[in-house]
Amino acid sequence: MFTNQYILTNKAIKVTEDINQLSIANFSLHFGKDIEHYTIQKENKQITLLGYVFHCYNNKTEQELITNLFELNEQALLDELDCWCGHFVVFIAGETFQVYNDACASFKVFYGENDGYKSIGSDPKILTRFLNFKEDKRPEKQKFYRSNYFLKNKIRAGNETKFAKLFQLTANQYLNIGDLESRRTFPRRKRIEISEQEACKKLIPIFNNLILNINKRHNIYTSITAGFDSRVSMAATKKYSKEITYYTFKFPNKAEDYIDYRIPKQITNKLNLKYILKPLINKLPAIEEKKILSSYTSPRLKLFLQYFKEFPKNKKENILITGGVSEVAKNYLENVPVSTGKHIVRAIHFPDNAYLFHYYQSWLAKNQLTINSFDYNLLDMVHWEQDITSFAGQNMHYAHHYTKIISIFNCTKVLEIMLAVNTEKRDAKDPKFYRYLINEMWPELNDFPYNPSLQENLIRLLKKLKVYSTYKFLSVRLKRNG
Repeated sequence: MFTNQYILTNKAIKVTEDINQLSIANFSLHFGKDIEHYTIQKENKQITLLGYVFHCYNNKTEQELITNLFELNEQALLDELDCWCGHFVVFIAGETFQVYNDACASFKVFYGENDGYKSIGSDPKILTRFLNFKEDKRPEKQKFYRSNYFLKNKIRAGNETKFAKLFQLTANQYLNIGDLESRRTFPRRKRIEISEQEACKKLIPIFNNLILNINKRHNIYTSITAGFDSRVSMAATKKYSKEITYYTFKFPNKAEDYIDYRIPKQITNKLNLKYILKPLINKLPAIEEKKILSSYTSPRLKLFLQYFKEFPKNKKENILITGGVSEVAKNYLENVPVSTGKHIVRAIHFPDNAYLFHYYQSWLAKNQLTINSFDYNLLDMVHWEQDITSFAGQNMHYAHHYTKIISIFNCTKVLEIMLAVNTEKRDAKDPKFYRYLINEMWPELNDFPYNPSLQENLIRLLKKLKVYSTYKFLSVRLKRNG
């Protein structure tokens, strides 16, 4: 069995003996022994969880959490799953059969039907091994998946893959096994704007509870850089800061005085905290690279370098806390008006391509009315469901090849609260709300600069002069080469 992978299928397949197997409805679930699992069956209903969960309000175990799901109707079930933070896939089989995963879709769900068999898996690699999925032959789609852009970045387009009839479950969706269609789970309620103070009153108890329970189970390492995202997650760890080791990955091509190394050193020295600048090797050993290529389709190999040769073992299992996923709330793609698929493609920095234009035109037709009716910024949802799913979420899935990793922002309830704050307070380059939140949790962390690079300072200046929005507007309107 591949590392860090699972497959659920109604086709009889031969797999190695050193794996776990479960029956769910008329499907068989096969998964590696490196994946945590919990399952409960009552009468004609079965709930199975792969992965791990921390609840944002209570300290229930995974077994207790899935037991609680039996009593909930559809709306209450979604409300409960909104409060789950972690890395997980949930299979709920009864009168119907649904699959849910975490807020940023980090525990991957790919799905498709071929030769009359339905299959769900954690990567196209495992599905194409056991089922006859072929590459999509549409010329423009092949052009994208063979482009220099894709070969460099390995970022899929929305819920599609390079294979015909094989799809990815993106953030804010669940999968109905009956018709193999995904359905939207967020937003479900109208956005009601709240102040920074109100948001903090809601968020800080959640962060405190999450860190409390993560610390009970694990030895924590927390990532810090010069940016806002990791500073917020670091601020949330203040109560346990003397027990935690803070770290930054040192890339071979970056000098020691690079800002993402210099500022964390200054912070941890001043506050007398444990800190590691973890050097990375230039290239994975050939045997490791072979394992990765056999387990994942189009993996970003350099990301595995960060987690290869994990941190020293401890009495409690290690877990890495990252600031990723909080980008959802930073108005990352600005407030640029978009009315066509082409506008979206350019807003998310994809190359001009007819396949991409058509895909996002269809996405708009399906989702724009719902998102607008709940008063959410369309590009915030695009960023969450495209970039976070296929970048931050995918990276977290890759990390689990070697180690556990979690973001306290990988929770729909957390992101819902953060998105309720005024957009101007959540500007990507100067998120004043983030400064406010940090000040409420660990004010000393605001004494150190954020991303003090020439490029970042220039963008902040352009924003202050109110010309940056014009630049972004033109960037999605003017033709670029594909």
